[in-house]
Formats: sequence, C-alpha cells, structure tokens
Amino acid sequence: MPRTRTRPHHNLTLAVLLLGVGANSLLQSLVVPALPTLMADLHTTQSTATWLMTGHLLSAFVATPILGRIGDRTGKQQMLIVTLVALAAGSALAGSADSIGPMIVARVIQGLGGAVVPLAFGIIRDEFPAAKARSAVGLTAAITAAGSALGLTLAGPIVDHLDYHWLFWAPMILTCTATIAAHLFVPESPARTPRRISRGAALLLPAWPAALLPAVSEGPVWGWGSPRTTALFAAAAVLCACWIAAELRSDDPLIDLRMMRVPAVWAANLVALLLGIGMYASLTSSPPQEGGDSPQPRG
Repeated sequence: MPRTRTRPHHNLTLAVLLLGVGANSLLQSLVVPALPTLMADLHTTQSTATWLMTGHLLSAFVATPILGRIGDRTGKQQMLIVTLVALAAGSALAGSADSIGPMIVARVIQGLGGAVVPLAFGIIRDEFPAAKARSAVGLTAAITAAGSALGLTLAGPIVDHLDYHWLFWAPMILTCTATIAAHLFVPESPARTPRRISRGAALLLPAWPAALLPAVSEGPVWGWGSPRTTALFAAAAVLCACWIAAELRSDDPLIDLRMMRVPAVWAANLVALLLGIGMYASLTSSPPQEGGDSPQPRG
C-alpha cells in the first residue's frame, strides 16, 4: 500500500524560498560597489566592467518571464531547482574567474536567477492558505529589497578582508543550501497552467535590449552620433515596437503590457525604473583612477 507523503508546513517552505530569493538579491548588488576592485584585479576598463551588470540585467530581463511561464506549465518547484542550480553554477564560475570574459559569462548565467522571485510568488499562491499568502508575498518582496541593500553594504568588507572571489562564493554557499532545501521541503504543486509561449515574443524580448544596451554602454566611446551607435538605437526602437505589437496582439502574452494601463502599476514600475537607473548610474560612473585611463592591479 503506497504511503502518502506529508507536505511540508508552509512556514518551512517560506523559509526555503526566502533563502533562495535572498541569495539572488545579494548577487544582484554585491558586484556594484566592487567594480573598481574588479576593474583592477581583472585588468579591464570601466566600459567593459560595466557589462558585469549589463549582462546580468539583460539575462534576468529575458529569463524572468520565460522561466516563470515554463514553471507554470511544467511545475514551479522543478523550475525553481533548475534556476537555483544555474545561479549556483554561475556563482562558482564567477568565483573562479581571473579574467573579464569568463566573469561576464558567469554573470549572464547568474541572471537566470531572476526567475526565483516570480516562481516563489507562484509557489506561495499555490501552497499557502489564502489568509497567509498576502503577508508571505510581502515578506518575500521585502527580502528582495533587503538583500540588495545588504549586498551594497557587505561588498566593501568582503573585498577588504577576503578578496573579490568571495563576492560570489558566499552567495554560492547560500544558493547550494537553498537548492538542497528546495528539493526536500518545497512541494511540487499539482496546479498547471497550459499557457503556451509565443515564439515571436520570446525572440523579440531579448532582441531589442541586446541592441539598446551596447549603444548605451559604448556610446561614450564610439560617439553618440557615430553610425554604429545610431544604427543600434534605431534597431532597438524598431525591435521594441515589434515586440510591443506582438504582445498586444497575443491572446496569451508573455508579459501582459495591458496591465500598464492601470495607474498604480505603471506608476510603481516607473518609480522602480528611475530608482534603478539612478543607483546603477551613480555607482558605475566612477571617475578614472589617477595615472591613466586603465586601472592598475592592486598590490
């Protein structure tokens, strides 16, 4: 006679989800204050080093809706584990990297961790009592913000007392712990949403940021009016318009842009966008070090 497995208590599930969300939030922000150190230790320039954030943001921007949709179709717990494994693998690669190329690749892999937050929200919705779900979602969102703030604070002491490798090894330990705990204590929800993924929207989603970000990052070097910069801005505008049109025509959009008609939604997203732009611009626009444009390795 088969045994019925007891589902873990929802508070235990929440603790595991918060661990994974917190590890991802730390990785989002730990690199930002350490950019000057990474520039020196990896022997690279400021414009190249900013791709440590640009690559991560682009990857997270694309992975978050797509992996979240796959989780709705195939199982959120399963996709949560896949996402955490990718996050841990990216952290391991970044922690072992001694040059800028592998580090950028590692940051792109880490960007897959952006899907942890929507998957966590979906698991909470499926597993928690209705009376507890709202507070659990609020706590998860708070951990996301707190983890980012904590990363900005911890980066300096980690680099000063250890080295830049520990910016990634410490969150990797947390992520590996969260992965094992998710396998053991996060139940797989029987709820499935047979929603298809529009191939056109999925292809256009990364296409327009992939054209926009190089133009913004390299514009000061190439010249804002140079043919390359102008062509990339024009391509980004056309591809973005095509993506918006594809999403608005879809009966099952990957990102429901119609929600932006709701004042509370577009206002909150606008504030978050402006805060993000301000924070990243102020922290990545540090002046060149004295004695030349290229940073020198630390002694």
